[in-house]
Amino acid sequence: MKPLDWAVMLIYSLLALSIGVYFTRRASRGVEGYFIGGRSLPWWAIGFSTVATFTSAGSASAFTMLVFSGGLLGNWWWWIPWAIWMPLVAVIWSKFWRRLKIVSTAEFVEVRYGGRAAGVFRSVSAIYFSFGWAVVLMAYVTGWLTKSVGPILGWRGSSVILFAATLTLVYTALGGLLGAVYSEIFQFVLFVISNAVFIPVIIHRLGGLAHIYSNVEHNYGASFFKATPPGGDFTGLTLVALVLQGLFFAASPAGGEGFTAQKFMAAKNEFHAQVGQLFNAFLSLVVRVIPFFFLGIIAASVIPRGAIEGERIWGELVRRFGFTGLTGILVAGEFAAYQSAVSTEMNWGSSYLINDLYKRLIRKDASERHYVWAGRAATFILLVLALLVGGLMVKGMMAWFLFINNVMIAFILPLAWLRFFWWRLNIWGEIAALAGGLPLSYIIWFPLGYSQRPFWQGFLLLFVSGWITIVVVTLLTPPEKQETLEKFYRACRPPGFWGKVTKSLGAEERRQVRRELFSDVWECALGVAFCTGSVALTASLFARHWRASLVWLAVASITFAIFIRRWYEKGIFKSLQE
Repeated sequence: MKPLDWAVMLIYSLLALSIGVYFTRRASRGVEGYFIGGRSLPWWAIGFSTVATFTSAGSASAFTMLVFSGGLLGNWWWWIPWAIWMPLVAVIWSKFWRRLKIVSTAEFVEVRYGGRAAGVFRSVSAIYFSFGWAVVLMAYVTGWLTKSVGPILGWRGSSVILFAATLTLVYTALGGLLGAVYSEIFQFVLFVISNAVFIPVIIHRLGGLAHIYSNVEHNYGASFFKATPPGGDFTGLTLVALVLQGLFFAASPAGGEGFTAQKFMAAKNEFHAQVGQLFNAFLSLVVRVIPFFFLGIIAASVIPRGAIEGERIWGELVRRFGFTGLTGILVAGEFAAYQSAVSTEMNWGSSYLINDLYKRLIRKDASERHYVWAGRAATFILLVLALLVGGLMVKGMMAWFLFINNVMIAFILPLAWLRFFWWRLNIWGEIAALAGGLPLSYIIWFPLGYSQRPFWQGFLLLFVSGWITIVVVTLLTPPEKQETLEKFYRACRPPGFWGKVTKSLGAEERRQVRRELFSDVWECALGVAFCTGSVALTASLFARHWRASLVWLAVASITFAIFIRRWYEKGIFKSLQE
């Protein structure tokens, strides 16, 4: 790093900080202003900020590693479930969360269930999601940051963490969700552009793309350029496990729930939530991945497999081919990716501590300004814990990549459907899922060694165990009261098995629910086809499989056109102006 590189870093830091300062006044108006932005987010901000949260410091290293280690099939580990859950959440779950008009997903517990147990478990789940999920997710991206930029800067991991975390804490604590969201938009654009600019520099220095492809084929053979499953590690049972994950991923705090749901709750209306998630799907699945297909292929042409840890491949490319000024931009982009993820996760985690614990149980009558300052203190506490966990526990990044993205949520996945589609699910089934999910997933994946076995074994063991546990516990305990179920149903209007509740509705209202269900199922199928076609097209183009590319282009184009026409006829795009 030369003086010019440090100057670039300084400019980036000042810009990120200024955005948080700009939104300080709006964030200080109260709990809703600080944690859900006064329900004012437009669709484009939801799309950009959500993909920015998904694009953490590990993304550059992880996506490059996946291509380098697994060829063009490597990204299908996350593409398969994401191409399914993202359109499902856009069509169905995004509007559910916005309709409920709540501040956190822990608050959902008292809306969906009733009685003293629901009130107690709301507090328990707030602790669980903040000190469990939020801390673990922040620790994970912290681990990636030290692997990616530490070698470039020549810093120890603790120095990298301290620099990045301090800046993130300041602007997130000041600006709340709005400060985080609009900082994330700037950070995502910087991250993508910095890596895109890096690509032609390396290609030119290596003698052109044709020469790079020739080297890869010589080193790894034609199998490296296989574009779509099955093949390699993607056996039949592995594909089944990934598809099941996608169908139920709306229950994941790293997917359709948690900080993603927080953005939906902050939307101007349910239609902004839906369109924002659809926009997020395209950005997440295609736009942010393209630079790292190039970089993964380039790495495979110049670095022998096994010569260096996979998580350090991106940093090694920067060290070898970066130059003064560009290196500063790339490192700034990596810090931006880290901070865009951690800023949302800090705000999301602290929302549980304040909205569901502190304001509700400890200081019930304090001023809104007091709660905002309490939120800032909670943000600091969660970040410190995450940095400790990230420094001490997060090792072996490929195993952690699969754990965070695929395994950690396997046990609780059935809740995605059962909460909204089955009236009989009660608070005890919810408790059984959340109490056992995270610790059991960690024990099976790491201490019991399932991270060293075929992926499907650990995933299906947890997934099937989750179904059995939730359903058995629910059926052995009393159902929720009728008035609680009716209140939730009228607020959310979910489809599914609600006969005990819907029999009290009028005939026309029941027909409307059925029409909405059939429409949603058809649009979900179109959305999945579009997302699958888009990612398969991306991989096929990099594989230079031109006929397959034309087929996938047709699939993506036709399904997208039908999908958009249906939403236009339903008035969703018109409703964005309301």
